[in-house]
Amino acid sequence: MIINYRNPDAYSEYKVTNYPIRHKRKVPFSPQIKLGAEYRKAFMNILEMDRKLNEVILSAGDYLDLINDAYSSNIHWSVSTEGNPLTLNEVRRISTSFFKDGNWEEKRDGPTQEILNHLYSHLRGDPYRMPWDKDTIIRIHKTITENTGIPGTPGEFRRTESELVDEKDGFVYMIPCPRKFVEEEMDSLLDWLRTSPYDAVATATIFFHEFESIHPFKDGNGRTGRTAFHILIQEFGLKNAKLCRFEEEILRPRNTYYDLLGYTDATSDYEPLLNYFVGAIEKAYESASKIFDAKNVLKDLDEASKTIAVRSKKENWFTISDAAQWVPSLGKQMIRHKLNSLAEMDVIEKEGNTRSTRFRFKDPLHFLKGK
Repeated sequence: MIINYRNPDAYSEYKVTNYPIRHKRKVPFSPQIKLGAEYRKAFMNILEMDRKLNEVILSAGDYLDLINDAYSSNIHWSVSTEGNPLTLNEVRRISTSFFKDGNWEEKRDGPTQEILNHLYSHLRGDPYRMPWDKDTIIRIHKTITENTGIPGTPGEFRRTESELVDEKDGFVYMIPCPRKFVEEEMDSLLDWLRTSPYDAVATATIFFHEFESIHPFKDGNGRTGRTAFHILIQEFGLKNAKLCRFEEEILRPRNTYYDLLGYTDATSDYEPLLNYFVGAIEKAYESASKIFDAKNVLKDLDEASKTIAVRSKKENWFTISDAAQWVPSLGKQMIRHKLNSLAEMDVIEKEGNTRSTRFRFKDPLHFLKGK
Protein backbone atom coordinates (compact mmCIF):
# COMPACT_ATOMS: atom_id res chain seq x y z
CA MET A 1 0.00 0.00 0.00
CA ILE A 2 1.33 3.45 -0.95
CA ILE A 3 1.06 5.74 2.06
CA ASN A 4 1.96 9.03 0.35
CA TYR A 5 1.22 8.75 -3.35
CA ARG A 6 2.75 12.20 -4.01
CA ASN A 7 6.15 11.34 -2.57
CA PRO A 8 8.50 9.62 -5.07
CA ASP A 9 10.31 7.93 -2.16
CA ALA A 10 7.10 6.03 -1.35
CA TYR A 11 7.65 3.92 -4.49
CA SER A 12 11.08 2.59 -3.56
CA GLU A 13 9.85 -1.00 -3.15
CA TYR A 14 8.50 -1.20 -6.70
CA LYS A 15 11.61 -2.42 -8.46
CA VAL A 16 12.45 -5.19 -10.88
CA THR A 17 14.99 -7.78 -9.78
CA ASN A 18 14.95 -10.12 -12.77
CA TYR A 19 16.30 -8.62 -16.01
CA PRO A 20 15.79 -8.28 -18.86
CA ILE A 21 12.09 -7.47 -18.64
CA ARG A 22 10.17 -8.86 -21.59
CA HIS A 23 7.08 -7.35 -23.18
CA LYS A 24 4.03 -9.50 -22.45
CA ARG A 25 1.79 -10.19 -25.40
CA LYS A 26 -1.63 -8.57 -24.89
CA VAL A 27 -4.05 -9.35 -27.70
CA PRO A 28 -6.75 -8.43 -26.96
CA PHE A 29 -5.61 -5.79 -24.51
CA SER A 30 -8.00 -5.72 -21.55
CA PRO A 31 -6.21 -4.60 -18.37
CA GLN A 32 -7.87 -5.05 -14.99
CA ILE A 33 -7.10 -1.90 -13.05
CA LYS A 34 -7.53 -1.18 -9.36
CA LEU A 35 -8.11 2.50 -8.62
CA GLY A 36 -7.80 3.12 -4.90
CA ALA A 37 -9.41 5.81 -2.77
CA GLU A 38 -6.28 8.01 -2.86
CA TYR A 39 -6.19 7.89 -6.65
CA ARG A 40 -9.89 8.72 -6.99
CA LYS A 41 -9.64 11.63 -4.56
CA ALA A 42 -6.62 13.02 -6.42
CA PHE A 43 -8.33 12.74 -9.78
CA MET A 44 -11.46 14.50 -8.52
CA ASN A 45 -9.22 17.29 -7.22
CA ILE A 46 -7.60 17.56 -10.66
CA LEU A 47 -11.03 17.75 -12.31
CA GLU A 48 -12.05 20.60 -10.01
CA MET A 49 -8.80 22.51 -10.61
CA ASP A 50 -9.21 22.06 -14.37
CA ARG A 51 -12.73 23.50 -14.14
CA LYS A 52 -11.54 26.50 -12.12
CA LEU A 53 -8.76 27.22 -14.61
CA ASN A 54 -11.52 27.64 -17.22
CA GLU A 55 -12.88 30.50 -15.13
CA VAL A 56 -9.58 32.39 -14.93
CA ILE A 57 -9.05 35.23 -17.39
CA LEU A 58 -5.63 36.69 -18.01
CA SER A 59 -4.34 39.44 -20.21
CA ALA A 60 -3.15 38.02 -23.54
CA GLY A 61 0.45 38.85 -22.65
CA ASP A 62 0.33 37.10 -19.27
CA TYR A 63 -1.43 34.08 -20.77
CA LEU A 64 1.18 33.74 -23.50
CA ASP A 65 4.03 34.03 -20.99
CA LEU A 66 2.58 31.38 -18.70
CA ILE A 67 1.60 28.92 -21.41
CA ASN A 68 5.04 29.44 -22.94
CA ASP A 69 6.56 28.52 -19.57
CA ALA A 70 4.45 25.36 -19.37
CA TYR A 71 5.21 24.17 -22.90
CA SER A 72 8.91 24.98 -22.56
CA SER A 73 9.20 23.09 -19.28
CA ASN A 74 7.30 20.01 -20.47
CA ILE A 75 9.18 19.78 -23.75
CA HIS A 76 12.58 20.40 -22.13
CA TRP A 77 12.08 17.62 -19.59
CA SER A 78 10.81 15.19 -22.21
CA VAL A 79 13.59 15.70 -24.76
CA SER A 80 16.44 16.17 -22.28
CA THR A 81 15.60 12.72 -20.88
CA GLU A 82 16.46 11.39 -24.35
CA GLY A 83 19.68 13.36 -24.73
CA ASN A 84 18.70 16.74 -26.22
CA PRO A 85 21.43 19.10 -24.90
CA LEU A 86 19.44 22.36 -24.91
CA THR A 87 18.86 24.01 -21.53
CA LEU A 88 15.44 25.10 -20.29
CA ASN A 89 16.32 28.74 -21.04
CA GLU A 90 17.34 27.81 -24.59
CA VAL A 91 14.11 25.87 -25.08
CA ARG A 92 12.11 28.84 -23.82
CA ARG A 93 13.92 31.15 -26.24
CA ILE A 94 12.99 28.86 -29.14
CA SER A 95 9.42 28.62 -27.86
CA THR A 96 9.12 32.40 -27.54
CA SER A 97 10.25 32.82 -31.14
CA PHE A 98 7.79 30.16 -32.29
CA PHE A 99 4.86 31.82 -30.54
CA LYS A 100 5.89 35.12 -32.08
CA ASP A 101 6.02 34.03 -35.73
CA GLY A 102 4.63 30.48 -35.82
CA ASN A 103 7.47 29.36 -38.10
CA TRP A 104 8.01 25.63 -37.85
CA GLU A 105 8.88 24.31 -41.29
CA GLU A 106 12.21 26.06 -41.90
CA LYS A 107 14.96 23.52 -41.18
CA ARG A 108 17.25 24.08 -38.18
CA ASP A 109 19.88 22.00 -36.40
CA GLY A 110 18.58 18.74 -34.93
CA PRO A 111 18.12 19.76 -31.25
CA THR A 112 16.39 23.04 -32.19
CA GLN A 113 14.19 21.37 -34.78
CA GLU A 114 13.17 18.79 -32.18
CA ILE A 115 11.87 21.56 -29.90
CA LEU A 116 9.92 23.17 -32.73
CA ASN A 117 8.49 19.80 -33.76
CA HIS A 118 7.28 19.18 -30.21
CA LEU A 119 5.71 22.63 -29.98
CA TYR A 120 3.87 22.08 -33.23
CA SER A 121 2.68 18.63 -32.13
CA HIS A 122 1.46 19.86 -28.74
CA LEU A 123 -0.44 22.77 -30.27
CA ARG A 124 -2.12 21.02 -33.18
CA GLY A 125 -5.79 20.19 -32.76
CA ASP A 126 -7.84 18.46 -35.43
CA PRO A 127 -5.24 15.89 -36.62
CA TYR A 128 -5.29 14.24 -33.19
CA ARG A 129 -9.00 14.11 -32.45
CA MET A 130 -10.40 10.82 -31.23
CA PRO A 131 -10.84 8.09 -32.32
CA TRP A 132 -7.21 7.21 -32.90
CA ASP A 133 -5.76 4.60 -35.23
CA LYS A 134 -2.24 3.60 -36.29
CA ASP A 135 -2.09 6.55 -38.70
CA THR A 136 -2.53 8.91 -35.73
CA ILE A 137 0.49 7.42 -33.96
CA ILE A 138 2.49 7.52 -37.18
CA ARG A 139 1.64 11.23 -37.64
CA ILE A 140 2.75 12.07 -34.10
CA HIS A 141 6.04 10.21 -34.48
CA LYS A 142 6.73 11.68 -37.91
CA THR A 143 6.00 15.23 -36.76
CA ILE A 144 8.26 15.17 -33.73
CA THR A 145 11.18 13.30 -35.35
CA GLU A 146 11.30 14.83 -38.84
CA ASN A 147 14.62 16.55 -39.66
CA THR A 148 16.03 15.93 -36.17
CA GLY A 149 18.58 13.22 -36.93
CA ILE A 150 16.81 10.68 -34.68
CA PRO A 151 17.64 7.16 -35.99
CA GLY A 152 15.01 5.44 -38.11
CA THR A 153 12.52 6.68 -40.67
CA PRO A 154 10.04 9.24 -39.28
CA GLY A 155 6.58 7.67 -39.07
CA GLU A 156 7.71 4.13 -39.89
CA PHE A 157 7.24 1.20 -37.51
CA ARG A 158 10.49 -0.61 -36.79
CA ARG A 159 11.47 -3.53 -39.00
CA THR A 160 14.05 -5.04 -36.69
CA GLU A 161 14.12 -6.54 -33.21
CA SER A 162 14.85 -4.15 -30.37
CA GLU A 163 16.60 -4.17 -27.01
CA LEU A 164 16.65 -1.31 -24.53
CA VAL A 165 20.22 -1.01 -23.33
CA ASP A 166 21.91 1.10 -20.70
CA GLU A 167 24.42 3.13 -22.71
CA LYS A 168 26.92 3.23 -19.84
CA ASP A 169 27.48 -0.50 -19.39
CA GLY A 170 25.57 -2.20 -22.20
CA PHE A 171 23.14 -3.81 -19.74
CA VAL A 172 19.93 -5.02 -21.46
CA TYR A 173 17.01 -4.04 -19.23
CA MET A 174 14.02 -4.44 -21.55
CA ILE A 175 13.08 -6.48 -24.62
CA PRO A 176 10.07 -4.86 -26.30
CA CYS A 177 7.45 -6.47 -28.50
CA PRO A 178 8.86 -8.70 -31.28
CA ARG A 179 8.80 -6.78 -34.57
CA LYS A 180 6.38 -9.21 -36.27
CA PHE A 181 3.71 -8.42 -33.66
CA VAL A 182 4.16 -4.64 -33.44
CA GLU A 183 1.24 -3.62 -35.65
CA GLU A 184 -1.10 -6.23 -34.17
CA GLU A 185 -0.22 -5.10 -30.63
CA MET A 186 -0.74 -1.45 -31.60
CA ASP A 187 -4.13 -2.30 -33.09
CA SER A 188 -5.09 -4.09 -29.88
CA LEU A 189 -4.00 -1.14 -27.73
CA LEU A 190 -5.82 1.36 -29.94
CA ASP A 191 -8.99 -0.76 -29.87
CA TRP A 192 -8.88 -0.57 -26.08
CA LEU A 193 -8.20 3.18 -26.16
CA ARG A 194 -11.38 3.83 -28.13
CA THR A 195 -13.51 2.14 -25.47
CA SER A 196 -11.49 2.66 -22.27
CA PRO A 197 -13.76 2.67 -19.20
CA TYR A 198 -11.27 4.69 -17.17
CA ASP A 199 -10.77 8.40 -16.56
CA ALA A 200 -8.43 10.72 -18.47
CA VAL A 201 -5.32 10.21 -16.34
CA ALA A 202 -5.70 6.44 -16.01
CA THR A 203 -6.45 5.99 -19.71
CA ALA A 204 -3.52 8.16 -20.85
CA THR A 205 -1.12 6.56 -18.35
CA ILE A 206 -2.05 3.00 -19.30
CA PHE A 207 -1.79 3.85 -22.99
CA PHE A 208 1.61 5.47 -22.44
CA HIS A 209 2.96 2.48 -20.56
CA GLU A 210 1.78 -0.04 -23.12
CA PHE A 211 3.05 2.09 -26.00
CA GLU A 212 6.51 2.16 -24.40
CA SER A 213 6.38 -1.59 -23.82
CA ILE A 214 5.54 -2.25 -27.48
CA HIS A 215 8.21 0.26 -28.57
CA PRO A 216 6.86 0.42 -32.13
CA PHE A 217 9.53 2.70 -33.62
CA LYS A 218 13.27 2.33 -33.97
CA ASP A 219 13.82 5.47 -31.88
CA GLY A 220 11.77 8.36 -30.50
CA ASN A 221 9.34 6.12 -28.61
CA GLY A 222 9.63 7.96 -25.28
CA ARG A 223 9.11 11.35 -26.91
CA THR A 224 6.22 10.07 -29.03
CA GLY A 225 4.60 8.37 -26.04
CA ARG A 226 4.84 11.45 -23.83
CA THR A 227 3.48 13.67 -26.61
CA ALA A 228 0.58 11.24 -27.03
CA PHE A 229 0.03 11.35 -23.27
CA HIS A 230 -0.29 15.15 -23.36
CA ILE A 231 -2.76 15.01 -26.22
CA LEU A 232 -4.82 12.20 -24.69
CA ILE A 233 -5.45 13.74 -21.30
CA GLN A 234 -6.78 16.82 -23.08
CA GLU A 235 -8.84 14.75 -25.52
CA PHE A 236 -10.38 12.89 -22.56
CA GLY A 237 -11.48 16.07 -20.84
CA LEU A 238 -8.61 17.78 -18.98
CA LYS A 239 -8.47 20.71 -21.39
CA ASN A 240 -6.22 22.82 -19.18
CA ALA A 241 -3.52 20.19 -18.71
CA LYS A 242 -1.55 22.19 -21.28
CA LEU A 243 -1.12 24.90 -18.64
CA CYS A 244 0.57 22.53 -16.18
CA ARG A 245 4.25 21.63 -15.93
CA PHE A 246 3.88 17.98 -15.04
CA GLU A 247 6.76 16.47 -17.03
CA GLU A 248 9.19 17.78 -14.41
CA GLU A 249 7.13 16.21 -11.63
CA ILE A 250 7.11 12.88 -13.48
CA LEU A 251 10.67 12.82 -14.84
CA ARG A 252 12.81 14.56 -12.20
CA PRO A 253 12.86 11.40 -10.02
CA ARG A 254 14.13 9.57 -13.11
CA ASN A 255 14.98 6.29 -11.41
CA THR A 256 11.49 6.12 -9.89
CA TYR A 257 9.94 6.78 -13.30
CA TYR A 258 11.88 4.01 -15.03
CA ASP A 259 11.54 1.60 -12.10
CA LEU A 260 7.76 1.95 -12.17
CA LEU A 261 7.56 1.42 -15.93
CA GLY A 262 9.64 -1.73 -15.56
CA TYR A 263 7.72 -2.95 -12.50
CA THR A 264 4.42 -2.58 -14.36
CA ASP A 265 5.79 -4.58 -17.29
CA ALA A 266 7.08 -7.31 -15.02
CA THR A 267 3.99 -7.65 -12.80
CA SER A 268 1.01 -6.22 -14.76
CA ASP A 269 0.24 -4.27 -11.56
CA TYR A 270 -0.66 -0.79 -12.78
CA GLU A 271 -1.67 0.70 -9.42
CA PRO A 272 1.73 2.14 -8.33
CA LEU A 273 2.32 3.73 -11.75
CA LEU A 274 -1.18 5.25 -11.79
CA ASN A 275 -0.75 6.64 -8.28
CA TYR A 276 2.62 8.11 -9.21
CA PHE A 277 1.26 9.80 -12.35
CA VAL A 278 -1.89 11.15 -10.72
CA GLY A 279 0.17 12.56 -7.85
CA ALA A 280 2.57 14.29 -10.23
CA ILE A 281 -0.27 15.77 -12.28
CA GLU A 282 -2.11 16.91 -9.15
CA LYS A 283 0.98 18.77 -7.95
CA ALA A 284 1.43 20.40 -11.36
CA TYR A 285 -2.21 21.51 -11.42
CA GLU A 286 -1.88 23.02 -7.95
CA SER A 287 1.17 24.99 -9.04
CA ALA A 288 -0.53 26.22 -12.23
CA SER A 289 -3.66 27.19 -10.32
CA LYS A 290 -1.68 29.40 -7.94
CA ILE A 291 0.23 31.08 -10.75
CA PHE A 292 -2.84 31.73 -12.90
CA ASP A 293 -4.97 32.88 -9.97
CA ALA A 294 -2.37 35.52 -9.10
CA LYS A 295 -2.71 36.94 -12.64
CA ASN A 296 -6.52 36.67 -12.85
CA VAL A 297 -7.87 40.04 -14.07
CA LEU A 298 -11.41 39.21 -12.97
CA LYS A 299 -10.51 39.97 -9.36
CA ASP A 300 -10.24 43.69 -10.17
CA LEU A 301 -13.27 44.04 -12.48
CA ASP A 302 -16.80 45.22 -11.78
CA GLU A 303 -19.60 42.69 -12.32
CA ALA A 304 -20.62 43.98 -15.75
CA SER A 305 -17.05 43.84 -17.05
CA LYS A 306 -16.65 40.35 -15.59
CA THR A 307 -19.77 39.22 -17.44
CA ILE A 308 -18.51 40.62 -20.73
CA ALA A 309 -15.00 39.18 -20.29
CA VAL A 310 -16.26 35.70 -19.40
CA ARG A 311 -18.83 35.65 -22.22
CA SER A 312 -16.32 36.93 -24.78
CA LYS A 313 -14.15 33.90 -24.08
CA LYS A 314 -16.95 31.68 -25.41
CA GLU A 315 -17.76 33.75 -28.51
CA ASN A 316 -16.11 34.49 -31.80
CA TRP A 317 -16.30 38.09 -33.04
CA PHE A 318 -19.09 40.14 -31.42
CA THR A 319 -20.44 43.69 -31.57
CA ILE A 320 -21.41 46.30 -29.00
CA SER A 321 -25.03 45.30 -29.60
CA ASP A 322 -24.19 41.69 -28.83
CA ALA A 323 -22.43 42.66 -25.59
CA ALA A 324 -25.37 44.86 -24.61
CA GLN A 325 -27.58 41.78 -24.59
CA TRP A 326 -25.27 40.13 -22.06
CA VAL A 327 -25.64 43.10 -19.68
CA PRO A 328 -29.15 44.48 -20.40
CA SER A 329 -29.00 46.86 -17.43
CA LEU A 330 -26.40 49.05 -19.17
CA GLY A 331 -26.75 51.32 -22.20
CA LYS A 332 -24.62 50.90 -25.30
CA GLN A 333 -22.42 53.86 -24.46
CA MET A 334 -21.44 52.30 -21.12
CA ILE A 335 -20.95 48.94 -22.83
CA ARG A 336 -18.62 50.61 -25.32
CA HIS A 337 -16.65 52.13 -22.44
CA LYS A 338 -16.25 48.76 -20.72
CA LEU A 339 -15.23 47.07 -23.96
CA ASN A 340 -12.58 49.72 -24.57
CA SER A 341 -11.29 49.26 -21.01
CA LEU A 342 -11.04 45.49 -21.50
CA ALA A 343 -9.16 46.11 -24.76
CA GLU A 344 -6.71 48.38 -22.93
CA MET A 345 -6.20 45.62 -20.37
CA ASP A 346 -5.23 43.25 -23.23
CA VAL A 347 -8.19 40.96 -22.49
CA ILE A 348 -10.11 41.53 -25.71
CA GLU A 349 -9.14 42.94 -29.10
CA LYS A 350 -11.13 45.15 -31.40
CA GLU A 351 -11.24 45.59 -35.14
CA GLY A 352 -12.73 48.36 -37.25
CA ASN A 353 -14.14 51.78 -36.36
CA THR A 354 -17.48 53.30 -35.30
CA ARG A 355 -20.44 51.14 -36.40
CA SER A 356 -18.25 48.45 -37.96
CA THR A 357 -16.25 47.89 -34.76
CA ARG A 358 -16.22 44.32 -33.55
CA PHE A 359 -14.50 42.57 -30.66
CA ARG A 360 -13.29 39.16 -29.58
CA PHE A 361 -11.45 37.57 -26.70
CA LYS A 362 -7.74 38.07 -27.24
CA ASP A 363 -6.26 34.61 -27.63
CA PRO A 364 -2.53 34.83 -28.41
CA LEU A 365 -2.76 31.39 -30.03
CA HIS A 366 -5.34 32.40 -32.66
CA PHE A 367 -2.62 32.10 -35.29
CA LEU A 368 -2.58 28.33 -34.77
CA LYS A 369 -6.26 27.80 -35.54
CA GLY A 370 -6.62 25.53 -38.53
CA LYS A 371 -3.00 24.35 -38.49
